[in-house]
Amino acid sequence: MYSCLKPDDVRKPANELRGFLTDVLAISLFLLITLLFFARFLTGDQVIAFKDLSRYFYPLRYLMVAQVKAGHLPLWDPYIFCGFPLLATLQIGFFYPLTVIYYLLPFNLAFNYYIILHYFLANCFMYALLRHFRLGWPAAFFGGLTFAFSGYLLSVSNMNTSLSSVIWLPLVVLVWDRVVNNYGNLRLNVAVSSLLLALMFLGGEPTVFYVTFWFLLCYALVFAGEKLKALAALIGAFALSLGLIAVQLLPFAELSRLSDRLVLTGFDVVSARSFPPRELLTFIFPYFFGNAAVFGGYTAVLIGKTYQDWLISPYLGTLPLIFVLCAGWKRLTVFLWGAALFSLLLAFGYYTPFYNLIYHVIPGVSLIRYPVKYLCLTSFCLVWLSALGLERLLGAFEADEERYKNYLRTLEPLIVLASGLLLAAYFYAARIVAFFARYYNGIPAVFFVLLSDIIEFNLRSYFNLTAYLIVLFLLLLAARLGRIGKHTLACLLILAAAADLLANGSSIMVGAPAGVFYYAPPNYAYLARDKSPYRFFYTPGLAAANRAIAGDNYGAALYNAKDNFAANWHVPYQLFDFFGYESIEPYLLATFYRGAFKPETFQANLKNLSLFNVKYIFAVEPLNYPGLKLLRHKYQYGQNVYAYENKKVLPRAYLLNERNQPDFKTGAVTMTNYYPGDIELNVKLMRPARLFLSEAYYPGWRAEVDGNSAEIRRTAFFFSAIKVGPGEHKVKFVYDPASLKIGAGISLISIMILLGLAWKGIGDKNPKGQ
Repeated sequence: MYSCLKPDDVRKPANELRGFLTDVLAISLFLLITLLFFARFLTGDQVIAFKDLSRYFYPLRYLMVAQVKAGHLPLWDPYIFCGFPLLATLQIGFFYPLTVIYYLLPFNLAFNYYIILHYFLANCFMYALLRHFRLGWPAAFFGGLTFAFSGYLLSVSNMNTSLSSVIWLPLVVLVWDRVVNNYGNLRLNVAVSSLLLALMFLGGEPTVFYVTFWFLLCYALVFAGEKLKALAALIGAFALSLGLIAVQLLPFAELSRLSDRLVLTGFDVVSARSFPPRELLTFIFPYFFGNAAVFGGYTAVLIGKTYQDWLISPYLGTLPLIFVLCAGWKRLTVFLWGAALFSLLLAFGYYTPFYNLIYHVIPGVSLIRYPVKYLCLTSFCLVWLSALGLERLLGAFEADEERYKNYLRTLEPLIVLASGLLLAAYFYAARIVAFFARYYNGIPAVFFVLLSDIIEFNLRSYFNLTAYLIVLFLLLLAARLGRIGKHTLACLLILAAAADLLANGSSIMVGAPAGVFYYAPPNYAYLARDKSPYRFFYTPGLAAANRAIAGDNYGAALYNAKDNFAANWHVPYQLFDFFGYESIEPYLLATFYRGAFKPETFQANLKNLSLFNVKYIFAVEPLNYPGLKLLRHKYQYGQNVYAYENKKVLPRAYLLNERNQPDFKTGAVTMTNYYPGDIELNVKLMRPARLFLSEAYYPGWRAEVDGNSAEIRRTAFFFSAIKVGPGEHKVKFVYDPASLKIGAGISLISIMILLGLAWKGIGDKNPKGQ
């Protein structure tokens, strides 16, 4: 079904049927294993949650779904950054086809099932790739399972965009290999490649899309017989994929142009969250420096500044790493080793001079933050190598007795050495803890407990590694002695590897009670009683404090962070935040926020908050300034939160005089309708004036006064104002971005081209390679 057959290859009908049934069985098992692994999340009582997930994807996708179900395009988010282009961001995945699940199920179920579905697809797509390269079902199944439940893929469960993009990588490579080897119809393969690349981008992570381009380019240069033809096909496929995603790409490019993403491209910024070389140990020991997914199981106090907190673990499992070393040195394996090592060097980022060179030489690298993301390709290549290694090992069992014996001979001294070190480690466990503890004089006792727990876990991990080496040796020996057959050996190896991956990966799948997400905490409930249009504001100090959550357990910690106004949690409650959180932030507002509200500049800029409709202010320290009334002081889990009402707040919309100052004598402004991206006001004026609206100034907004177009001018750095003449008027502000319309037109034309290519490809009676 997936084998890349040559024209003269013959497959018997019985083998076709057997291959089909094998693939159906594999897919069924993938589904069963995935459902069992995520069993506690199937009812929706627990929501898959870790780090950015709870304050990032959940509320923003909730808003998207709410707007779609109300019959509107999710164009605008008025609840963060004083207004922000919702659809232009990649995070909500509006144009990503699998997002449809959110419209079919209750939101908490859909949120979980969206993630679970992608792990099932990851299994299937990697399996399909390996079958395409004519690996037997055991090695292909092993590869699919290892890819889906590798540390990298499980780690990005909290980053829906990375997960939604990287799972398409095996399928893209499968189809691209058909192009490179001239197998099947070229037009059809290029059309399918462009479609899959488009899905990868729409999933939400441009880094994966970017890395895939370079991987496919290198693959064509190494393996294509007709290199110019393959390069032309690659350019065509990527060009068509860009056309398909134009409806998302153009609004995103417009947003990026006005954000910090194109401004903050210095080496220090781009290389943040590089993968420290010392964390190579986590390929062998899953949480050598602590588990960031376990509440209270990880701290920078112990490991210092040299760490990254984006990827929890790149762990591939003991057996897959061993099988990587069995893959041999054919052209494909050498290429995969090269790609794995190159992407690993990129992931090291500023820890090596190599990244600085690449940063200045290769186009696009300077736009990608967090080098650790490049590990997506490292993990993919190593999984592929491990499947090839298992295939070679099973092949040696049948056809190369001497090589099979060499595997056993190699394992013997490794087991002896590992066992000896294990006994020594357990015998001196207390001394090991004491040795490391002396480097942490003066820190609270709780960190010594954590240090002891981490060392104890690493000892268990080392025990498991030794145990898997022994299990592997015994299984290979039993097969060598004829006690078990090849298929039994393969099944037992798969079971052992699955047990290792699933056991270590289960701790990454942190859940929180669904109530944490939909119950309004006390501060939200207090704000909800105020029905007037207003914004709330939290100081940069409180924003920084909310990065480290605290509570009796993970659910309580999330709920506490929510009550403390951790960014974006407020969105489902239709509360308006002056600031917020996104992967790319509006540059002018972000610069103002971080510069104007430092302790030494706060009072001088307090008047601006009044002008910008900020009625409630939350801080970690007392704010003894005129015009602020203390409403509530909360102290919980070692953190203060002070809530203030700003008595000098101005309305969402008001009039300005010639000196750009608020003017309440010239006339009156009444807001009659406020919906995201659609605002209506009644204005009564005695003389001409400027109408100020504290909604973010952004391309795509248009204004009408009594049905006639009015020019919107940027006012007060990042807000909007129009001129209005005397009399009574109906004023309307509508967000109607041209970038979306132009992108939609390009995408529509590209879809027609895609369908034309596919139609001609399907209609070709004599495609090459078949």
